[in-house]
Amino acid sequence: MNTTYSMNRVGLLLKRFFIENKQKELTFWGISIAVFVLFHNPVTLGFYLIISGFIFAARLFKDFDYTSGGMHYLLIPATHAEKLTTAFILNTFYYFIMIIIVYVVGAFLGTHLGNMIFGTNNEVNLIIFNFAGQHQEVPFGGNNSGNVLDLFRMFAVSQSIFTLGAIYFRRNVVGKTFLAIIAFAIIIGIFEYLFVKYGFNFDEFKNGNIHINMFDIESVLPDYKLGAQVLNYITIPFFWIVSYFRLTEKEV
Repeated sequence: MNTTYSMNRVGLLLKRFFIENKQKELTFWGISIAVFVLFHNPVTLGFYLIISGFIFAARLFKDFDYTSGGMHYLLIPATHAEKLTTAFILNTFYYFIMIIIVYVVGAFLGTHLGNMIFGTNNEVNLIIFNFAGQHQEVPFGGNNSGNVLDLFRMFAVSQSIFTLGAIYFRRNVVGKTFLAIIAFAIIIGIFEYLFVKYGFNFDEFKNGNIHINMFDIESVLPDYKLGAQVLNYITIPFFWIVSYFRLTEKEV
């Protein structure tokens, strides 16, 4: 097989996915529309997007749950880079776009159905498409909550992390990845506690009338926001690169 990267093979891999999973995809998106008909608010959208996105990422690499499936996946005539590109397109771009589409459809149907049943005259309110900078109640949306682009950035970060988990672990991928994230968060929390406790000398303030707000991190680290933005943008390529090397080392 020619090991030169080929977008034609990526296209064939995408075609293979939709041929093999056509019925599952139609069923899932139909159920998703029904969910958003009943609960068409941005909070539901955010949680549904993240949780179901995790499951979708795990499903793309479910072949590794069993030896025969893993061997079949590794023997597919495509390079690891092409397989990972396909996964990236499916579990990030395709999945996000489809969720937004079914959310809009569900919101329209749900709003008009509610108007018919309860005799109201509510308008369809798609605040996730608000680009004017107003803050809206969207989970995980950051400082510009309510903007669909911010929602996508958050989703892309979470999917890059979960793709690595789907490749790294074998079986029970969702649970194991969640546990790994929790363990990592605990370790970071311990380091933050030790950093604040031993990195700053507060002895001189013992008798003073000083109030320290631990949530005001900018008072301790003035460049916190800039660092957080940089970290946010490098997280996605970092985890995809790590996922690539993990896939090249994958054995069944």
